Amino acid sequence: MTSASGTRPRAGSEAESRPVQETGARRPRRTGYTLFAVLAFLAVLGTLSVSTLSPPAARGTVAPASEFSAARATGHLREIARAPHPVGTAEHTRVREYIVATATELGADVRVQSGGAVQAGMGSPFASATVHNVIARLPGREGAGGPGEALLLVAHYDSVPGSPGAADNGAAAASMLETLRAVEASGGTRHDVVFLFTDGEELGALGAELFVREEGVEAYGAVLNWEARGSGGPVVTFETAQGGLPLVKALATASSRPVANSLAYEVYKRLPNDSDFTVFRGHGAIGMNSAFIDGFHAYHSASDTIEQLDKDSVQHHGETMLGMVRVLDTAGPGGPRGEDGVYFDLFARLLVHYPVSWAAPLAGLTVTGLAALLWLGIRRAALRPRKVLRAAGTALGAVLAAGVLVHGMWTAALLLLPNLAALPLSEPYNRGWFLTAFAVAAGAVLLAFARLLRGLRPAETAAGVLVPTGLLLAVLAALLPGATYLVQWPLLVSLPALWWACRGSRGNDPAWGEPVGVVLWGFGPAVAVVLFAPLTVILLAAVGVPLAAAAFALAAFGALWLLPLSARLTGTGRSAVVAAAVALGLLTVSVLGHGFDAERPRPESLLYVRDEVEGTALWFSADPAPGDWNREVLGENPRRAPVKEYFPPRGDEPAMIADAPALDLPAPTVDVVEDATHGKTRTVRFRVASQRAAWRLSVHLPRAPLAACTTAGTRLGRKVLAEQSKGAADIVLEQYGDTNGFDISCDIPAGTRLEVDVADYTFGLTPEVRELVGPRPRGTVPVSYGFAPEDSVIVRRAEGI
Repeated sequence: MTSASGTRPRAGSEAESRPVQETGARRPRRTGYTLFAVLAFLAVLGTLSVSTLSPPAARGTVAPASEFSAARATGHLREIARAPHPVGTAEHTRVREYIVATATELGADVRVQSGGAVQAGMGSPFASATVHNVIARLPGREGAGGPGEALLLVAHYDSVPGSPGAADNGAAAASMLETLRAVEASGGTRHDVVFLFTDGEELGALGAELFVREEGVEAYGAVLNWEARGSGGPVVTFETAQGGLPLVKALATASSRPVANSLAYEVYKRLPNDSDFTVFRGHGAIGMNSAFIDGFHAYHSASDTIEQLDKDSVQHHGETMLGMVRVLDTAGPGGPRGEDGVYFDLFARLLVHYPVSWAAPLAGLTVTGLAALLWLGIRRAALRPRKVLRAAGTALGAVLAAGVLVHGMWTAALLLLPNLAALPLSEPYNRGWFLTAFAVAAGAVLLAFARLLRGLRPAETAAGVLVPTGLLLAVLAALLPGATYLVQWPLLVSLPALWWACRGSRGNDPAWGEPVGVVLWGFGPAVAVVLFAPLTVILLAAVGVPLAAAAFALAAFGALWLLPLSARLTGTGRSAVVAAAVALGLLTVSVLGHGFDAERPRPESLLYVRDEVEGTALWFSADPAPGDWNREVLGENPRRAPVKEYFPPRGDEPAMIADAPALDLPAPTVDVVEDATHGKTRTVRFRVASQRAAWRLSVHLPRAPLAACTTAGTRLGRKVLAEQSKGAADIVLEQYGDTNGFDISCDIPAGTRLEVDVADYTFGLTPEVRELVGPRPRGTVPVSYGFAPEDSVIVRRAEGI
């Protein structure tokens, strides 16, 4: 464009910065209608993408015999989840016998694999137990086949102490029995299908360790593991082994509601989380890991009951299991390992997938196209580089501000409600109110930052969003290719809108151009909403309210595609103020609504210790403050000190402590079974046992003189002991569920005396200790297993051998 004198105005001049005059009285109105129509469509799309994130409806007993029925599975679950059944208990034996009898009756060849196992790869303490896996093989019509022909389905059947384990993991175990029945009722399979009910998963995947040690994984073309961390929700396939793209393709066909994405896989494989599948994956198996994760407060607690369990989630478990069995049996689970994949679901109905090798070329083409359009826009003076950088900075600032604001709101809530720390991971019961407050606050941030974009050309606001997105895509393609889909497709479909905005000199549109531009730009946020909205919901279920800032920062990044549209709205500043006020009000309601009662009980713990080493007797609790129950013995202001002698993972973290009466409780025994010296090495084998039939035994040994230790059939060499103890002076060996005790064999320098520090732990308070503290009042419950020291009576002693 030239001036009347034939010269082009200077960049940034008054002539260039003047807003372009509208041509046509109907243009603003038509553009406004289009804008609101696009925003309404995006709202509907977002609602739809979240509302479809649900399991299928449970089917009753009248479902065809060849199909999965949650009602029939629930019949098995009533037997499995009748009571807590941790390793080594009578209920644990009863559940195992029920699984054996039922699988045998359904036509499987069943055997029980028993043996000792120790988890040597998860650090000290080294957990061990005698475990009993149930292996139910359903023979195929064509026989077992060669290596890699059989399919292995895995679910653990043990529960944690104090929890009936209806969801974790009774739902999966019952679903496997119902799947076995449905497979047999439909005529069986070509090749063998093995249903493995593992034991000791809650102690560190001990049953999986035993199975892999004795059976290996070479015979199985795929290993499908089924879990739960909550009481309901859709079944999410959150992990695949390396080379798992063929299984992703199978899942796309097998499940009517596939919920999976490769971002979860990229994140999970970098986290220190473990399940039975961790063991199989570590030994080279190809497979998948799936679980439902909603309803966190039931996890590892007494409320993990059949009544609390969502039967729709059981249906989703079973339909997916049965579908995978049939699809893989038809295709054959064996064959060459595939490559990794990029995959994501749309509306929990369609699973999109492609090889991960496509990620980098797709990203390269997209980023190149973006760079070309930026060059075109600058060359035609439709884009002013400084304005584009301003828009990009505003976009990134919105993401950062949303995350920081949500984090600040949660920090303020913790300061106002210190007793939130009594709940597992500080997850509040009224989490919905907190999350709504956070969502509105994040929306207020986006509106405020959209206001900052007023005055910029549509092309510049669009480019400001796409530039940081393009940079992120390039980084993800190099480091996390499985995560590229999140930005690859919204960015790609946004490029035509950027071209449209940049096609004219100085970004001018023809009279009918702006409505078209709004519609074109709407494709980007439409794809972003479909991808980011359900992912945010899943992430919030996974990380909870305490880490919601990360989830809302991710959501804010997805919402960046809305900024160019929001910047065209009037009154965004006022709307941001109103939204902020609403968020503050919701946060206030959330804080005031928090509390404990019979429906929302407060977890309280209390432990009694009789320590013969220190000559003390004491009460202690890891609760943040004395509660209605443990205050009776701890007092109002108990002293605080570390308790790492009894719970090494806590380190120097203090607990509440008070003096206790010294009860006459028998200490665990240490008996030398064999003692021999060969050259410079003394090998001493000794047996540690509880005289109180305690569920857990813990042995501390000084690491310095140890060349090796053998327990539960596993030798722990000097290198393993050094690596897994992470520099601690002691190593800790723990045995669960064996009231007869366990043997430990240690190699130490000849002539060296070995100091053995041993303690036994009951689960729950024993009768003589309960008399001292009294019954729990209504509105309190034991702490959920695994999050803090649980109620226990501990007796400790030490002996040199």
